[in-house]
Amino acid sequence: MKKNILYTMLFVAAAFVMVSCGDDDSAGKSRITYYPTIELTGGSYYVADKGSTWEDPGYTSIMGGEDVSDQVTISGNVDTSKPGLYTLTYTTAKNEDGFGASTTRTVIVADPNDPVEGLYWNSSDSYRIRQGAEVKYGNEYPVVVLSNGDGTYDVDDMLGGWYCYRAGYGSDYAMGATISVADGTVTLEDGYVPGWDDGPDEGFEGTFDAATGTFTLTTKYANMDFVQTWVKQVKE
Repeated sequence: MKKNILYTMLFVAAAFVMVSCGDDDSAGKSRITYYPTIELTGGSYYVADKGSTWEDPGYTSIMGGEDVSDQVTISGNVDTSKPGLYTLTYTTAKNEDGFGASTTRTVIVADPNDPVEGLYWNSSDSYRIRQGAEVKYGNEYPVVVLSNGDGTYDVDDMLGGWYCYRAGYGSDYAMGATISVADGTVTLEDGYVPGWDDGPDEGFEGTFDAATGTFTLTTKYANMDFVQTWVKQVKE
């Protein structure tokens, strides 16, 4: 019994010494890790005119209260000679622990003389009707419309971001489509949702107001109505 008590006392004493040594080693020492941040001037979606000279609208990167924007690297390129979507990736400097940050900007090159082509924002008041119940989109979501040069246009999502952005499913659940616009009437030529391997129902309705740059649409899909208003973003 005495032997067990002795062993216990020795163990406690050893543990005390170890803790004390550890305290001495770390006493008076503290460390703060600063993580870099980056903010894009002009937003994550930006419209550039076809034929213009590309100039990045800018960005700001801060780390530990200091401006380190000059250490940001940009990958990707923008070809303003032809309409299209271009993605730029901005990567910050890394801190002493090797942590950095990155973000992307989507640049839409569009013909300023084409009243239809460009970047649109689906209104937060747009809504889906399912079994008679209306549910609003709740936020604005981007929609890109690009000319094919033959009177038709490619649209990246005729559902206006409902599944792609609102539900968070990603681009496979956007309804890419081809439309034509004549005398203010929009015709849906085709549409396809890769994630579900299907397309729109019959009965699409749409108009386009060139004066205000506004689409008013009802896309029918999976026995639901997606009633939308898209407003064109005017280049600043």
